[in-house]
Amino acid sequence: MNARKRILEDLPREHGFEPLHVEGALPPGLRGTLYRNGPALTGRFGRRYTHIFEGDGAVSAVRLGDGAAQGAVRLVRTAGFNEETEAGRLLYGFGAPWPTRMRRAWADREKNTANTSVLWWNDGLYALMEACRPVAVDPDTLDTRGERDLDGVIERSFSAHPHRVASLDTVFNIGLRYGREPGVVLYAWPRGGACRRLGFVPLPRNTMLHDFIVTARHLVLFVNPVTVNLWRAIAGIGPFEKLLQWRPELGTEVIVVPLDDPERPARFTVEPFFQWHFANAFEDGDAVVVDYCRYPDFDSIGAIDALDASDIAMPVYHRARVRPASQGFESTPLGLSCDFPRIDPAQEGQRHDAAVVLGHAEGRDTLARLAPDDGAVDQLALGADAVASEPIFVPEPGGAGWVLCLEYDGARHQSALAVYAADRLPEGALARCWFDHHVPLTFHGAWVEA
Repeated sequence: MNARKRILEDLPREHGFEPLHVEGALPPGLRGTLYRNGPALTGRFGRRYTHIFEGDGAVSAVRLGDGAAQGAVRLVRTAGFNEETEAGRLLYGFGAPWPTRMRRAWADREKNTANTSVLWWNDGLYALMEACRPVAVDPDTLDTRGERDLDGVIERSFSAHPHRVASLDTVFNIGLRYGREPGVVLYAWPRGGACRRLGFVPLPRNTMLHDFIVTARHLVLFVNPVTVNLWRAIAGIGPFEKLLQWRPELGTEVIVVPLDDPERPARFTVEPFFQWHFANAFEDGDAVVVDYCRYPDFDSIGAIDALDASDIAMPVYHRARVRPASQGFESTPLGLSCDFPRIDPAQEGQRHDAAVVLGHAEGRDTLARLAPDDGAVDQLALGADAVASEPIFVPEPGGAGWVLCLEYDGARHQSALAVYAADRLPEGALARCWFDHHVPLTFHGAWVEA
């Protein structure tokens, strides 16, 4: 096996916070915890899952302060996970026997894998996947506390990509409704307040909507031409990828929802494209400016599972100007092939000066800092056996800030949190904090100040 692909092996052990070996010197002002989430098991009870998205989630954490680091990682033990543990066999997903998964599908029962992202909000930590409710996790022990519907507000799903607007100090999110009347439920969750439903946007078909973006005035959806085959799902006919179909003839629908009048969105269709992730959005006169990583098609669904992007068209960082009143859409590539963009949290929902991103060039993962206004790029290529995760920007009071990246070294079969100076990224890591084992591939994370 390619050394890089060993990151896809199962989590070797769970543990609470324990000292990590630090190479280099951690910045003295960097104090807090990076939480990350991703699928940590490839199967159970001698049966394999059919896609990485079916994997059971594990929350990992690295706590930094006083020049030292501690690390922890634990599986998210949801009700479905515990049910399978008690039964001693798979009951959900396409790795389970067909009669078993069909009975659960017809009974409208599903397993929350909680394997995609984490949200820290109102002093609580939540593990997220896009098809189910948030799962509360103890931030100190990483023990699972259970699903939350936030006092009955969350319907069935709460996206793994909530976005905060800094000027409103509010987290916004979406949740998909499937069935005969599909659509998107919109949520707003202010700091210190209760989560509420903001509105509902009907959709013409059942689709996959992985991410969205929001400003202080508008919430923006790019509804790509991916359809979900509900009958196949109900009948329990796999594998996972067959549930989703790319239909470019439908185009991509742009939906711009006014936050003060969510029942009156502007919506129109443009050329087909796909995106997994948005970087940010902000208002600029009559336009909503949207930064996102754009793919020409949906081939990346298979590349994620194989950790192999050699045969797909790579994503490119784009800046779109969306004019809801005139149905205008101009999307300009900024030249950098990348995904998993993150920005300074103080600039979320307003004009940002830079994004940190994950790229891949000449067979190697790269980390980059892109200034979208002038296109300037600082980039660092990692080692041939390295697998980088989504970089996280951490502000520095009075300074340029830091970039944190959980990285896997295939030669050592170990993972480490790497710390970089944001304004000197090509110079390499200031420090690496090593686990004594590998942490399986993680998708998204959140930094929590001490």
